[in-house]
Amino acid sequence: MIWFLACVLALLLAPTPARAQAPTEPIRVPLTIHVASEDGHAVVSESHILASVRRANRELAGFGIHLWIREIVPMEGGAQIENSDDRYGLARTIDRDGSVHVFFVDRVALTNPRKGDRRVSGMHWRYHGVAPDIRSREYLAVAHNAPTTTLVHEVGHAFGLTHDSDNHNLMCSCQRSLQPAFTERQGRQLRNGARRYLLRHRARRQRA
Repeated sequence: MIWFLACVLALLLAPTPARAQAPTEPIRVPLTIHVASEDGHAVVSESHILASVRRANRELAGFGIHLWIREIVPMEGGAQIENSDDRYGLARTIDRDGSVHVFFVDRVALTNPRKGDRRVSGMHWRYHGVAPDIRSREYLAVAHNAPTTTLVHEVGHAFGLTHDSDNHNLMCSCQRSLQPAFTERQGRQLRNGARRYLLRHRARRQRA
């Protein structure tokens, strides 16, 4: 009987996946935030930007990832991302500096051959062509009226996550629930993806 109780107690005290501790060494990811303007006024407030970063860090903390703002850069114009010229134009403004570049703009639209122009809350964009001036350029874009979960959703894409159909998941491209989250499996992918992202961009910086 004592042996049975000891086994039960051991099982109760054993850590479960949901209780797994966050990695002790956080991966610190720098953000360079570019803020578009219209008629000389920023399209988004600094408080909204900070709220988006705080929300992202809340969701990423359990997986040992921390985003920090290296710089906020005001832009002249750049409020619309509606076509390939806009996307390439933004790519030409960013440096190979090892940070995640985030553009807060007024409008983000994706062009789909079947659906036409479709307005979205944000996007992750990466160039895979051979043009030397934008080769391997990569950035995130967030619309001014996007929910604060949009930034972390796009960070998820940058770190290798794809869309999920569950509306309780942060990677759902849908009307998400009030408290969406990443799964433990996604958390492991995020951590590995964050490492790859930083290595990829450091390597580009050294070759520039």
